[in-house]
Formats: sequence, structure tokens, C-alpha cells
Amino acid sequence: MEKQLEIRCPACSASSPSPANFCPNCGRSLRRAILSTSAQKQIVIYLISFFLAPLGLWFAWKYIKQNDRKSKTIGIAAIALTVISVAITIWTMAALYNSIRQWFNLLTGFNL
Repeated sequence: MEKQLEIRCPACSASSPSPANFCPNCGRSLRRAILSTSAQKQIVIYLISFFLAPLGLWFAWKYIKQNDRKSKTIGIAAIALTVISVAITIWTMAALYNSIRQWFNLLTGFNL
């Protein structure tokens, strides 16, 4: 008879058989889900990171926590794209503000 290894739940310290995915005591996940690193998934993550900048940080956090190098690289790229997107947005808004301010000054003759 083969002896089954037991693992302990990090949340409640209850023991469960090693092939278990969830703790029988508290229901917490005992295994991390393996995240996809396919080209299509990377494209989606990078587009979300650039065009919906704050949401990119959620993907970055999920991928950086993984153990493999490719997932960590995807997470770092998502952070970089998020930072670039935020910088471009700030620069664009500052330019728009200056343009509106100059237009207002020209029309009213009043300096803001």
C-alpha cells in the first residue's frame, strides 16, 4: 500500500492529502493556479496595462507572484507599460491644460 503524503493548510494548519486542491477544513486553495503565458494572453495583458493603466497592476501582481521566470517577466512588462501609460496621460493632460489656458488668455486678455 502506498503512503499518501499530507500537506498542511497555510491558513488553518489542518492536514489534507497531497493531491487535494482545497483544504477540507477551511476551503482555502492549497495550490496556486498556473497562469497562462501564451502569446494571446500576453497581448491581452499588455493592451490592458497600456490602455486601462490601473488594471494592469492587478495582472502584474498576479504574474510577479509566480515562480517561473517567464511569468515574472510578463508582470514586470505589465508594470512598465502601466507606468508609461500614466506618464503619457499626465503629459497629455498638462499640454491640454496649457493649451486651454493660452486660448482663454488670448480670448479674454486676462492672465491666469
